[in-house]
Amino acid sequence: MAQNNFTVDARTHSISGGTGLDTGIALSPGQLLTVHVDPDETWSAGAADRTSNANGLGNPLGGDYGLFGRGAQSFLFGALVGSLDGGATFFGVGTQLSMTILTEGTLSFYYWDSNHEDNSGQIRVSVQVYDGPRI
Repeated sequence: MAQNNFTVDARTHSISGGTGLDTGIALSPGQLLTVHVDPDETWSAGAADRTSNANGLGNPLGGDYGLFGRGAQSFLFGALVGSLDGGATFFGVGTQLSMTILTEGTLSFYYWDSNHEDNSGQIRVSVQVYDGPRI
């Protein structure tokens, strides 16, 4: 098990005009992925009350802008999301995630929003991968 640390930028790694942060971590079925972000770290989707932590807007830190849908998937504006297929599909990460990997792919992270131009800030993400039985 190795711990990896990354910095995800709200503008650079936005789903709405940026590119995902490619961690280079190749995952395989049966592995356990854990992700942690300090809930006190914040980033912003723009002016006014658009500051949030990795859980997204709609928490005590910012206004509630509801869900933003892209294709068949929806997450809170400002949430940290991950992908194993280069951004074709996503899964919610937030400030804490623990999940068993069911399909192989390379882990990438994104800021979930509709307009990358007014985004700002970065959060630090800690990733651990534990080997488990192969599925």
